[in-house]
Amino acid sequence: MNILPGEKARINAARWIFIGYAVLTAVGTILHIITRISREEPLDGLYIALMLTIGVAALYALKKLPQSIHRAMFIFAWLALVCIAGLLFYVFQAQKTYQTILYMFHVGIFSLGLVLGFRPAIEYAIATSAIILLLGITYQLSPADIVIPIFFAFAVSLPSKVVEQLIAQSTAELSKINLKLEDLVAERTAELRAEIVERQHAQEALFQRTLELEKRNEELDAYAHTVAHDLKSPLSSVIGFSDLLEKRIDKIQADKLPYYCGIIAQNGRKIVNIIDALLLLASVRKVEDVKTDSLDLPKIMQDIQQRLSDAIAESHAEIALPDLWPNVIGYQPWVEEILVNYVSNAIKYGGTPPRIEVGATKLADGYVRFWVRDNGKGLTPEEQARLFIPFTRLNQVNITGYGLGLSIVQRIAEKLNGQVGVESEVGQGSTFYFTLPLMEHET
Repeated sequence: MNILPGEKARINAARWIFIGYAVLTAVGTILHIITRISREEPLDGLYIALMLTIGVAALYALKKLPQSIHRAMFIFAWLALVCIAGLLFYVFQAQKTYQTILYMFHVGIFSLGLVLGFRPAIEYAIATSAIILLLGITYQLSPADIVIPIFFAFAVSLPSKVVEQLIAQSTAELSKINLKLEDLVAERTAELRAEIVERQHAQEALFQRTLELEKRNEELDAYAHTVAHDLKSPLSSVIGFSDLLEKRIDKIQADKLPYYCGIIAQNGRKIVNIIDALLLLASVRKVEDVKTDSLDLPKIMQDIQQRLSDAIAESHAEIALPDLWPNVIGYQPWVEEILVNYVSNAIKYGGTPPRIEVGATKLADGYVRFWVRDNGKGLTPEEQARLFIPFTRLNQVNITGYGLGLSIVQRIAEKLNGQVGVESEVGQGSTFYFTLPLMEHET
């Protein structure tokens, strides 16, 4: 059965109606008994029985009300109808006043319409009219005494229709308001969720930016320390020998001048190389899209040996190169910088004299591993783990090198979609490597 609009209010109304009927029938019965006793008249058993039946029906319906308002109201209404009809026949038979009993019909119609709506009230009014009409014909009542009660029977049912329509209209309006509120809540909830997601993204971006800035600050601190350390030695040599030439130029032997000037020039080139490395590191950090092409590796190795000619001559280093190189793609200036760093470190940290082997090995994933192997003392696992941390220098053999080197190597390899690494054992030398993709036809 469908739930009526205003169900909670109808249940409360039915509850008070049942309580009212129970109380009124009890009071009516008590008053009847007191009146008859005070007049010394016999008690009217039928009247008392019918009144108590209405009261008991009201209490029974009150008990059933939580289960079903329709069932409770139906049972009570029709039991009350039978009892009231019996009371009417009784008062007509006893030739007593019957108007009060008729009012009970009208109250019943109004109560039923208030609780269950217009249709049950009309049905109850029809049944009441039929009873009144039957009694009117039986006991020969005047037309007015028949028509007026019937008219009021239908009249008291009309307010239930108005109340029913008002409740239905209010319910419809409340439903519209509720739907609108639900839409507003859903819209606001979506906005809040979007705002929360946006804030989370902003917080994540801020967190990542903070980490990036912290990392850059750490790099800048190490960068400043490394640059100062790396520039100090060649600058000291340049300044020292320049002061010597300035103050004692007239006392220096002529055959020593080329040697002193060569030292100044050599250290000047070291300073230039450091500055070039710094500029390269800055450019690598900024460049987003790199134009790659086929590499001329023999030319690259020739240029590297030229750049490192002073170090090679000074250390008597031996460099072994392969006869053939694989065809790979990359950015030639950057690849040259990777190899020059690897070869330079192999010269500095290699054996005495340094023996260096440079080669390339094809991998199964379409890449080539380029490697530079030295004959140095090798590296411990702890040193290998620290190798590619920006601006880290290993403490070996009292040789000072560029702390920028491996940091540059790693950044360049990442920009070229490659990787860097090292394989080393203490006492067995070290092999530094990086990877580059093969040409498509080679793959």
